[in-house]
Amino acid sequence: MDVVRCNIERIGGSVELNSRTGEGLCVRLKIPLTLAIIPGLVVSLADRCGPPRDGACPGMAFVIPQVNLVELVRLEGDTGQANMHRIRNSRVYRLRGQLLPVVDLREALGLPGADTPASVVNIVVVQAENRQFGLVVDGIQDTQEIVVKPLGKQLKGLDVYAGATIMGDGRVALILDVVGLGQRAAVLGDTGPHTGPESRTSPMLDRQRLLVFGAGRFARLAVPVSLVSRLEEFAPSDIESAGGRDVVQYRGGILPLVRLATLLDPGLPAIGAPEQSLEVIVIHDGDRGTGVVVDRILDIVEDEVSVRESAACAGILGSAVVGGRLVDLLDLRFVLEHGRFGARSTGGGETVLVVEPSGFARGLLRSGLEMAGYRVVEAASAPAALAALEKHPGAILAASLDLDPEGRESLMAAGRPLLALAADAGQQAGWSAAREGLEECQCKFDWEAMARSLKKLSAAVAGGREVPVSAGPGRS
Repeated sequence: MDVVRCNIERIGGSVELNSRTGEGLCVRLKIPLTLAIIPGLVVSLADRCGPPRDGACPGMAFVIPQVNLVELVRLEGDTGQANMHRIRNSRVYRLRGQLLPVVDLREALGLPGADTPASVVNIVVVQAENRQFGLVVDGIQDTQEIVVKPLGKQLKGLDVYAGATIMGDGRVALILDVVGLGQRAAVLGDTGPHTGPESRTSPMLDRQRLLVFGAGRFARLAVPVSLVSRLEEFAPSDIESAGGRDVVQYRGGILPLVRLATLLDPGLPAIGAPEQSLEVIVIHDGDRGTGVVVDRILDIVEDEVSVRESAACAGILGSAVVGGRLVDLLDLRFVLEHGRFGARSTGGGETVLVVEPSGFARGLLRSGLEMAGYRVVEAASAPAALAALEKHPGAILAASLDLDPEGRESLMAAGRPLLALAADAGQQAGWSAAREGLEECQCKFDWEAMARSLKKLSAAVAGGREVPVSAGPGRS
């Protein structure tokens, strides 16, 4: 290996070894792009003296390798800032129901900010190490085939650049190292979302992204980020009363507020000065929303969640160690029931058999489905689900795609209507139904979409649709 290391370092690369006892050795080779011709997206940062000009920013040009590109997002007017949230010192943007970490390229490179706020926010969604995050740039130019030139040895230590290129107009553009940018901005640590196939086949099935916050005597509470619609802050003057409870006018509707500290501990007096703004976590169940008032937003973390202790009080699912700290897992069904003006039930009392290897996710699915009016039976594996079907032969299956392929095929062979639950949009896109009208696929915790699919499957069975017994094709 010493010969390999010396030769790779001679051309400007590096070798990393990661060995774990009993597991094996991982060798990572980083080879420079010297004199390679690659496609890339040219972006720019405007001069500090003025706002960016759409499509023609006069400042510095940078190139993002096309292999790292996922998509481009353009936000105009107030939409950009309204959809941006800040958790501690990190910015996030809600993209199709998922919170995407956002890195301002100007800040990451240590450049001064623009004097005039931009009216347009351009986000380049990139992927590195199976995680996605967004880069905020001033201008997006075009894709080009570029010749990559190596950086001199004086600049070799800059981990945010992979090389340089000469543009058609003679300007020099630096090629961004997406991995280095993500590491510098700390979005490739434990806070970025997994998107690659490795994350879907990982044996750590209880890994979850959680929003951590505090309320009253509960110093660290947590809910899955996927269930959070928005983070808002309301002034005391925005609070009104309707039906004897606190509400705010929100996006053309009325948002009931639930003060979490007093809900979990009814004997606790109200804390905080009357003029203090309220930090609110907005959670939607279908077309109805509830604002959960908390004392402080702490962080977003991703970790393997395993419930260590059962709930000691109403409103708490249990306790778990997340990010090396003990947190209490909030029971959102309990909170939302107290936040509604009237009961909401989309189900007709049908039985849904939830097959999910993660105990944490299983508990959340049960809470959400029961709140929607379904009777829920749980199973942690395919064999346990098949045994449960003998007692509940009319149940609709809601099975996680995190099950092993053999388990998924055995559930298909049971011949029951099936709602496949995907971990993310990528896993959902890889699903193809084998039985038209009797199979659906939705992302976990997308309650509105899940309710539509369950209603459709229930109607198919009630309408006398024959449920064929078929193993179906293999699932990815």
